[in-house]
Amino acid sequence: MIVPFTKSVWDRANRSFQVSARPVRPARSSTVALLAAAALVAAGCSDGYEALGTHTAHVFINGSDIGERPRIRCEQVQWVWYIETLQDAPGFTAQVSTGERVEPRAVQIDNLGGFTGSFWDVTVGSADAEITDGTVIVEGTAEGFYHENPSDRASATFEIRTDC
Repeated sequence: MIVPFTKSVWDRANRSFQVSARPVRPARSSTVALLAAAALVAAGCSDGYEALGTHTAHVFINGSDIGERPRIRCEQVQWVWYIETLQDAPGFTAQVSTGERVEPRAVQIDNLGGFTGSFWDVTVGSADAEITDGTVIVEGTAEGFYHENPSDRASATFEIRTDC
């Protein structure tokens, strides 16, 4: 269906608007609806924060899933990946070196699974890291305390998995 509307176009050479006598075809509502439906279907194929381009982590403390999947930010500077939760607490930060070997450098856990503690390469705790099929896995033992008894020093095992 052609509707007899006119169209104004800016003419740069003459620095004025030129009116076109050609009819303008209005956008078809069925085409617009189809494009909107396609966008919703594409977004529906992803779940949670991944649909928005935000990564999440799967965290275990002492072998128990903490239940939520915190949103994270990943940044690579030269050979080191910096991974941190968007929310400071509860949350974590981790550094993983990916040079000749994949090695954990540091992990700081803040009130995840009721535990706060850290691992620091060669000084506090122990850990291993690997990258398998695009998934960064850091696991080990951190030294710190449990929130139900913060005056007692404790250690906890941890595992962090994400797809930076």
